[in-house]
Amino acid sequence: MANNPYDEMFRDIARLMERILSEMPPSDPKIIGFTIIGGMPEGASYPDFAGDEEGESDVEVVEGDDCIYITAVADARADGAPYVTFQEDSVTLCTGGDEETVIDLDCEIDVLHSFYNVQHGVIDAVCRKKSAPGEVARS
Repeated sequence: MANNPYDEMFRDIARLMERILSEMPPSDPKIIGFTIIGGMPEGASYPDFAGDEEGESDVEVVEGDDCIYITAVADARADGAPYVTFQEDSVTLCTGGDEETVIDLDCEIDVLHSFYNVQHGVIDAVCRKKSAPGEVARS
């Protein structure tokens, strides 16, 4: 059986993940968003992620102790740049074009210290939770 040209890359990723997990504190680790981009061959069509399984969301929301992490797929073919708007109790995602998705949050967030990043077709938003009065915010 012929070797897959990506076998060595996957072995390197496995070694890297083993090293990362072995150096983490003994807790329940979570992976929030993950992207591997090997490049598109010339002339290849853009992958269509809209054909995913029914009921599967394009938005992932994970709540941590101090932050809420939101990851979404941006539509590279849409007119307009993707962006995120933060409100105290919700987040509005525009993954490109005119369509917006409003995500209601279960707690209030610190709008000034929340931020987002768009890279390689993925929107990552970090919503800092508001500290209760007298509570010291962890960073």
